[in-house]
Amino acid sequence: MDKIKELLKGGYVEDGSFPLKPLGKYIHIILRTRTLSETIFRTDEGLTIETVKAGINDNNEIQRVIMSKRKRIAAERRIGREFLMNYKLKDESCEINQSMCGRCLDCTVYGFAAGEKGKETEGALKSRVITENAYSILPYEMISDVRTFNALSELGTMMEKKEKKEKIELTMRQSLGENEYIKPEVDFIDIETLKDLRFAEVLYALGNILRTKRYGAMDSRLGKVKNEIIAIIISDAEIFGSLELTKKVWDKLEVKEHILEENIVDEKILESVKELLDGEFCKYKIVEKNDLKVLKDEIKSIYLKPEDNLISLFKNVKSIFDK
Repeated sequence: MDKIKELLKGGYVEDGSFPLKPLGKYIHIILRTRTLSETIFRTDEGLTIETVKAGINDNNEIQRVIMSKRKRIAAERRIGREFLMNYKLKDESCEINQSMCGRCLDCTVYGFAAGEKGKETEGALKSRVITENAYSILPYEMISDVRTFNALSELGTMMEKKEKKEKIELTMRQSLGENEYIKPEVDFIDIETLKDLRFAEVLYALGNILRTKRYGAMDSRLGKVKNEIIAIIISDAEIFGSLELTKKVWDKLEVKEHILEENIVDEKILESVKELLDGEFCKYKIVEKNDLKVLKDEIKSIYLKPEDNLISLFKNVKSIFDK
């Protein structure tokens, strides 16, 4: 745990009390999310897409699939709350968008909505995890497809029984519809920013990112993904966004066809991060390569045996209501 503290020093709040004022402590997590199954990111009908410039140098317009910031955080937050519940670090009465306690680690990191009048948690706290939409590197038409789905009857076929004038007839069922989906092995680029978090809160947010394996609609059958942290930037101000980074990576890729080579994409993301940082007006340091591997290995070992240190660390985090 000391190694993680050393690598992330300057990016988290060292005081144990809740930070009531902005302190300019930023940890930016550069992510590549790869789909490992058919996946659906949507808000209404069809996939969520946006028309944007292909690159910073490439001015052609393309449509990119969006992984919504709300859908990402909702999935990661559920994984975190499962952990807290499993180790009795959260009250059962604390429920997202209903009756939130305002005291547990999840409420403290991701915020909570106004409580019922007269209760101690009346009011709200906004999230200290800053997010935006993740964008596909490749265009929508290259990485998406449509699948028709049917509902089988109890006969196990598309035939169903209907009674007509004292006799039974077999009739053909109609197809229920279509689902537009993202193909497996599609890459999205995202940046999650942790602002003014304390060390235990940073471990919680990083753990949620690395432990979340499914996103999107129908995630009991679809939506398997892998989050890969490419770099972590510690700074005293917010940096560039995920769309700008995605466009920079696009310009650098020589082969722009599905399926992209992971090692090449990761290399281009890191190159792009360093070039974009040169244009930022802030003090920063990058955790990458070997140091990043050490950090991820340490987080893995901590979550492997949470009873050793992690549970007590999480339990002692002070909420905004604690003095």
